[in-house]
Amino acid sequence: MRTQRAGKPASERISAHKKHMIIHSPSELLEMLGSRIRDRRLAANISQATLADKAGISRRALIELEAGRGSTLLTLASVLKALGLQDELIRLVPVPSVSPMAMLKLKTPRKRAR
Repeated sequence: MRTQRAGKPASERISAHKKHMIIHSPSELLEMLGSRIRDRRLAANISQATLADKAGISRRALIELEAGRGSTLLTLASVLKALGLQDELIRLVPVPSVSPMAMLKLKTPRKRAR
């Protein structure tokens, strides 16, 4: 006999937990990112033309970025820098940390995956 916790079977608890997990597709993530960039631009009271000029990109490239459609990392980095958010981009991928004990075990630093 299965044990129940909080009066619900395990399968129902897992199903309820999954409802709270939000898994976004890459397209959805790009749309969210574009929307946030647009919101930051508007909060700073900057027009698309002005931001595009400051970032050194075309207005069309900025429109595409804000819409979450095909953009480049260079466009993203340029816009974030123009908005003063370049540090946020660097924080996206933190430097991996290695424990001091693991460093002692390594004779030479790894240059690529094994």
